[in-house]
Amino acid sequence: MRITRQQLSRIISEQVEETPTDNNTHHWPRIDWSNVVELVNKWADGEEKAFDKGDPSMTAMGDTITDAKKNWDLQVDHAAMEMEAEMTGRVRKVALQTMQEYTDKLINGEYS
Repeated sequence: MRITRQQLSRIISEQVEETPTDNNTHHWPRIDWSNVVELVNKWADGEEKAFDKGDPSMTAMGDTITDAKKNWDLQVDHAAMEMEAEMTGRVRKVALQTMQEYTDKLINGEYS
């Protein structure tokens, strides 16, 4: 079964919303990671446009240029889906760490 990048993004968002977190009893905000999706889509578009029929790494023995381009696009799509999931997780992790850091600073009186 093949899923689109948008479907994967929706699945990830649903999973993140269902994942229970303690966060030191803080209820830090959650946001839609649509900018990650937009960034990955732009990356994927660039990679698809970078197809070079003269590059042996992009064409398999005996493939027509049309088939090689289709295969390249499938590879880019697969990489983009994985990258989107990974990037969303990394951005969320950094955001939560940063919020925790500043919550700790507030609690420790660094801004009084």
